[in-house]
Amino acid sequence: MVTGLVFGNLESWEIAEEVQPLPTEPIIRKTKASAFLFTPLAPILQNMNADSLVVVGTSTSGCVRATVVDGLSYKYNVFVVEECTFDRFELSHLVSLWDMNAKYADVISISEAFESLTSLP
Repeated sequence: MVTGLVFGNLESWEIAEEVQPLPTEPIIRKTKASAFLFTPLAPILQNMNADSLVVVGTSTSGCVRATVVDGLSYKYNVFVVEECTFDRFELSHLVSLWDMNAKYADVISISEAFESLTSLP
């Protein structure tokens, strides 16, 4: 599972302790809005036989949305965790969540995400 996406220079950014990846989990340097663009994310997910994505992050109207659209384009089932996304403006955040839920992903609550993830074998 990819848990850490680092934007920019790795030395100038830190991954919060609460979401530190395991030693076996990759860290991908993300330089564009989509986590897929110019990164090895697609082949990593393919090698893992992944069929779904749970997307969290900032900004909802930019990076989250771009990753969600690209994830759907790669034919993944895409889920966005509502409480784990943020945007600078509440209106753009809410409109983006509404639009992604209507077109590209299922917007789910954090409790739904935990329930689904903990039920995996």
